[in-house]
Amino acid sequence: MATTRREILYQIAVAPLAAQQHPVHPPAARTAGAHKRRFFTDHEFQTLQALSDWILPADERSAGGKAAGTAEFIDVMAASDEKLAASFTGGLAWLDHQMRTRHGATFLQCAAAQQKQMLDSIAWRDRAPAELAPGAAFFALMRSWTVDAFYSSKTGIADLGYVGNTAVAEFNGCPEAVVKKLLENSPG
Repeated sequence: MATTRREILYQIAVAPLAAQQHPVHPPAARTAGAHKRRFFTDHEFQTLQALSDWILPADERSAGGKAAGTAEFIDVMAASDEKLAASFTGGLAWLDHQMRTRHGATFLQCAAAQQKQMLDSIAWRDRAPAELAPGAAFFALMRSWTVDAFYSSKTGIADLGYVGNTAVAEFNGCPEAVVKKLLENSPG
């Protein structure tokens, strides 16, 4: 069955309306060593953490998105940018709405297989069905911010193996083999 323009517009409209149903976002209580949330509710923040681990899971080389503090970074940025905050709260509300419709539970309450199925369906804008376009747009935003946050964190920098700029006592030019290879591959 083809999705109508009206249904797509409804889906786009549902996310901000669902976000408005959330209570005002008070600052969270600080616990020792924990991030003092500035914007998101407990549920939203935990969903951001779960999504960040789906996007950048831990592996043998480095910690995942959650351990790197990507949700904390997004929280800080959203607290000072109303448009960004609305995009995230709307997207999170859209995601929970879709999961409740399909599985009767929020994203966090669903099984990992159900979470993966949803994320697979919105992972790429050009492959997502039209009725999931708002979710695909949100997931692209989430993925972008997660990757930016991860690779600007201490964990992400270590994952890259970047040790910083180092001083060179004497520069002896490019090695002959490198110059030769560059000249061979240069146009003209």
